[in-house]
This record gives sequence, C-alpha cells and structure tokens, in this order.
Amino acid sequence: MRKSVKLAIAFATLAGMAGSVAYAKEGPRRHHQGGFEFERADTDDSGDVTFEEFAAAMSERMGFADADANSDGSLTVEEIAAEMQRQREHRRAKRMVERFDTDDDGVLSLSEIETHQRKVFALMDRNDDGVVAEDELRRRDRGNRERRRRD
Repeated sequence: MRKSVKLAIAFATLAGMAGSVAYAKEGPRRHHQGGFEFERADTDDSGDVTFEEFAAAMSERMGFADADANSDGSLTVEEIAAEMQRQREHRRAKRMVERFDTDDDGVLSLSEIETHQRKVFALMDRNDDGVVAEDELRRRDRGNRERRRRD
C-alpha cells in the first residue's frame, strides 16, 4: 500500500476518534454507527446510502479537502498534523465562546471577556481591597512559582 494511502487511513482513524464526540453532540442521535449519521449521509433522501454519499460524508467530516494544503491528492504527515491542530483549536475556541458568551449571541465581546476577568480577579483578591498581593495567592500556586524560580 502506498505511503500516502496509509497516511490518509491513519488520518481518517485519528480524526474519527477525535471528532466522534463533537460530531455526536451536533444534533439528535439518529442511526449513528461509529460517528456516521445515516440521515446526513443520505443526501438524496432515497432511504439508502451509496458509497459516493458515504465517502462524501466521511470526507467532509474528516476535513480531507482542507487537509490537502497543496491539493496534490495526497496527505503528508505535516498536512495531517496541521489539520488535526486546526480542528483541535477550533473546538477549543468554540468551547470558549460557549463558556463565556453570557448573552448567547454566539460571539465574545470585549465586555464579556472583561466580565470574566473581573470574576477571576475578585476570586484572587481575597481581602477585597482591589489589589492582589502575593500572600493572597493560593499556596499551591506560590509553591509552583517558587519551584520554577529554583529551577
């Protein structure tokens, strides 16, 4: 088997494992098989899925088109790693918006970020004097910082 085919299979396996949880949460769980959603793949609503529909659904989900940066029809280790990193960062950014978007408009405003920062600062300012002194930091955090200084 050619190296590029092996890499593509490895990418598909890794991306499938990494994305199956996020993919399963996107909508109601209907006829899932290993991250494959029948209703999404059946693009012509015929009640069955052809290989072409299956391959298109899996390629879209795995991001093959995006991963092939130089459009040569094969995936290098670097292209696969870059796509996996892009997908991971996208999931992290999405979780961040979901967590801090207090008005549920799907974006983070500077006000929402500042509100979060104020909450964190208030937790650190244990005596509520408007400043954080080193003795207000948790012992665990101070210990880590002191160890780093010695190293």
